[in-house]
Amino acid sequence: MGKILVVDDERDVEALIVQRFRRSIRSGELEFLFAYDGQEALNALRADPDIDMVLSDINMPGMDGLSLLDHLPQVNADIRAVMVSAYGDLGNIRAAMNRGAFDFITKPIDFADLEATIHKTLDACKTVRKLRNALQETRTAEAASRAQAARLRRVLDTSPIGVSILTETGELLYCNQRSVELFGVTADSMRQRGATALFRHIEEREYNPPRLHDGEIARSDELHFIRDDGSTVWMIMTFDHTVYEGRAVYIVWLYDITERKVQAEALRTAKEAAEKALSDLERMQSDLIRAEKMAVIGQLITAVAHEINTPVGIALTAATHLQSVSGSIASTFQDGQLRRSDFQDYVATATEVSSLLVTNIERAAALVQSLKLVTEGKASSPRSRFDLREYLSDLVLAVRVQPAAAGHELVMDCPDGLALDTYPGALTEVLIALLTNAFAHAFDQKPGGRVSVVARLQGDGRIDLRITDNGRGIPQEILPRLFQPFATTRRGAGSMGLGLYAVFNLVTGKLAGEIAVDSLPNLGTTVILQLPLDAP
Repeated sequence: MGKILVVDDERDVEALIVQRFRRSIRSGELEFLFAYDGQEALNALRADPDIDMVLSDINMPGMDGLSLLDHLPQVNADIRAVMVSAYGDLGNIRAAMNRGAFDFITKPIDFADLEATIHKTLDACKTVRKLRNALQETRTAEAASRAQAARLRRVLDTSPIGVSILTETGELLYCNQRSVELFGVTADSMRQRGATALFRHIEEREYNPPRLHDGEIARSDELHFIRDDGSTVWMIMTFDHTVYEGRAVYIVWLYDITERKVQAEALRTAKEAAEKALSDLERMQSDLIRAEKMAVIGQLITAVAHEINTPVGIALTAATHLQSVSGSIASTFQDGQLRRSDFQDYVATATEVSSLLVTNIERAAALVQSLKLVTEGKASSPRSRFDLREYLSDLVLAVRVQPAAAGHELVMDCPDGLALDTYPGALTEVLIALLTNAFAHAFDQKPGGRVSVVARLQGDGRIDLRITDNGRGIPQEILPRLFQPFATTRRGAGSMGLGLYAVFNLVTGKLAGEIAVDSLPNLGTTVILQLPLDAP
């Protein structure tokens, strides 16, 4: 970006420039500042040292453009000035160029020429800046190089890592005490045995460098050396090809890994044991999740089966009564003693009993359907297309009759016509776990709670499914790890804390959705599911 100070006592120039360069200004390529005489321009330059160039009129009241040119070197020697003068005013133009102006343009201003002049001037500013920076960097690098050489020698002398310096012909120029200790030789012997071993390894790496699995050249290599006493030392060797005291050399770094080699077998054994323990833990966790899900489903099946007994018993009693009344009226008819009032009583009784039969048989059929939904709701079941409202109605009916829901209200709100193409078995496991969890945890065994299941279609083609209770809420210390394994507030009551962990995995995996929880103490909890209409 170039920053330009425009100096002109004509206020209309500002509007013209802003209009002409509006795209460059909007994109950030150019930024214009404006002053209306030379003194105001100097103040702006002192306040903002990042200004790259000055575009100034020559003839202005107060301090004119030529005087401004005289002061520019004192404020910013790097700034470039382009002067604007009336056409044919060669005297002022010559004076401006003599005083250090970079370029000039004439009035009336040709904005195409102005734009070209601006870019040329900014390019010149960048070039000068680059040259100056390069010069400074060169000087800094030279000073740093001298200081680095001194520091390097101090580091080498005191390094706890083995350091040796060899020429390109294998001559040992330097080795520190740690190198001598690693090779187990004297300093004099180091020049023979140690240096020879190091240089041989360097040559092998130079001509046939070892490569990693991805083809990249390895930056380090292992080196083993048999000492005079017969012991073996293992080292990691790295080296750099550089210049030291005016000579091309190899600086070799040696790290003792002998103890690491000794421990390698123990580490491998420990790793295998840890992997086996992890595998056993994962299998145990999977078994616990399966056991917890089966316990919930078993409770639902027991509750639904128990609930079916009531409508079936009523229907059986009503049918028996109707059978008895029908036998009595048939006998009266066969004896020829049937009266009009007897027949009217029979019809009234039959109508009442039939209505009772239909009501209770429908109730039993609905419970059987909900029982079928629960028993067939397995995460491994195939995907299918189903009506969400009918599905939720059956599910709510199955959950409503379980003992944990007794004394509480369970309601469902879902518009007609919402169809999902997903995995109903996985969704059943998720919703049964969430609803069972709400009744088990939200109300602290106090009646009068309310749980709602609300489904809505979102604009992005997903279903927003919310399970909300008005219970005590989730403790804030548990909320961040709610979907982690073994997170529970009722561990003493037999809860393993794996239900919501399984729910999270099903929602984000099989159902390709998202799950979140919103909860505050004593204000209830809302579990929010975002599910695609068509699962991938």
